[in-house]
Amino acid sequence: MRCWQDIEQYGLRIWFTDPDTGSILHLSRSWQRSEQENSPAATRRLFSFQAGALAGGQIVSQAAKRSADGELLLATRNRLSSVVPLSPDAWQMLSAPLRQPGIVALREYLRQRPPACIRPLNQVDNLFILPVAECISLGWDSSRQTLDAQVISGEGEDNVLTLSLPASACSPFAVERMAALLQQTDDPVSLVSGFVSFVEGQLTLEPRVMMTKTRAWALDAETAPVAPLPSASVLPVPPTAHQLLMRCQALLIQLLHNGWRYQEQSAIGEAELLANDLTAVGFYRLAHVLGQFRNTESEARVEAMNNGVLLCEQLFPMLQQQG
Repeated sequence: MRCWQDIEQYGLRIWFTDPDTGSILHLSRSWQRSEQENSPAATRRLFSFQAGALAGGQIVSQAAKRSADGELLLATRNRLSSVVPLSPDAWQMLSAPLRQPGIVALREYLRQRPPACIRPLNQVDNLFILPVAECISLGWDSSRQTLDAQVISGEGEDNVLTLSLPASACSPFAVERMAALLQQTDDPVSLVSGFVSFVEGQLTLEPRVMMTKTRAWALDAETAPVAPLPSASVLPVPPTAHQLLMRCQALLIQLLHNGWRYQEQSAIGEAELLANDLTAVGFYRLAHVLGQFRNTESEARVEAMNNGVLLCEQLFPMLQQQG
């Protein structure tokens, strides 16, 4: 579940998956902002069910329908639909690509899947479920207003997953619940679902629901204070050269993923500014690649972007050896 708000309205969206088909559906609602103080989104009712219960539950229905855009429609008459708490084993019924065995497998899946411009239209193709074996660091970054954690997820050498949850005015206690869950030892977190993205070149998951050995916790459904947040920041501050490489890699991945349509001028401008910064630290070849975007055609741009990605992959190990 994710809560949101703007100047005029507030609302929520809850995602569900059908274990038989693997399709992902959603429930979405919005209300006038003037009602928010007395009726927070997590306490509102959808199809006679409280939103918080829906977010952490399983729907059993004899009369469920879906709209063309994937919205779930429930019948509430004659007890045709009911909600039961999500069992700890429920997610084990799900398969790839939604549920991945670990961060290493997820990276490989994302690397091999086609670009967004040629994939089937899917509103939630960055939603995944990953295992959590152990939380190795946890901290609140006050400058970013974000709770960060690093957890072990799956097998492999590079199996550390970064979780980052920004504070939100419409779900103010979500970060407290996340921190409390990752610190408890009597009922530890075993699985997490959320949306993955590349933040400065690093694969990061924004958690939505955390599963322990006994129950599911929808973070945005928390309506009361839980516990103080840990103060220390856990993510290292990268040196300038490394940070520029991460920015460059993130830009190239974004362009290869989404294409140039609707963002050509802004992307070219960003690439040229980044090229100046790369030149200042000595990455002349990579800066030249970014500087080619304005005066090249689409096929040549794709080749230049692929060359840029390869250059980044070559430069990262060199920086690590030096530092």
